[in-house]
Amino acid sequence: MRVVVGYGNELRGEDAFGVDVIKELEKFHLKNTKLISAFQLTPEIVLELLEADEIIFIDACNNEKNHYALACSLSEQSRFNLSHHISPKTIVAMLESLYEKHPNFFIYSMMTDSFSKIIEFKKYEECVDAVVKELLKNDY
Repeated sequence: MRVVVGYGNELRGEDAFGVDVIKELEKFHLKNTKLISAFQLTPEIVLELLEADEIIFIDACNNEKNHYALACSLSEQSRFNLSHHISPKTIVAMLESLYEKHPNFFIYSMMTDSFSKIIEFKKYEECVDAVVKELLKNDY
């Protein structure tokens, strides 16, 4: 099963990117896909990912230069960080170490530095649509 996790704060402008992608995906009947919308990644989300063969994380990332660019990347973390901010890589590491699960995983991030409001609504919507189209194309 594929699990798509969109996360972010809907009260913080473009930080809601992941949540907005999930809202759009919910309009379609995706095969073998579970959609999860979350305020932030927490250790508890690991329990919802146990059956996943593939996990796709969607969020906004801070970048002062490339606003509205889409990226597929994973930030490196050298240790577990179980505080306020948990990275997708940490979630996958928890799946591997605690449950011996080894799903494929990807992250789609929209670059922004606007966490108070949506600055350019049209460009924001284009980013949401681009990720939705990509995920629909790869629906299995």
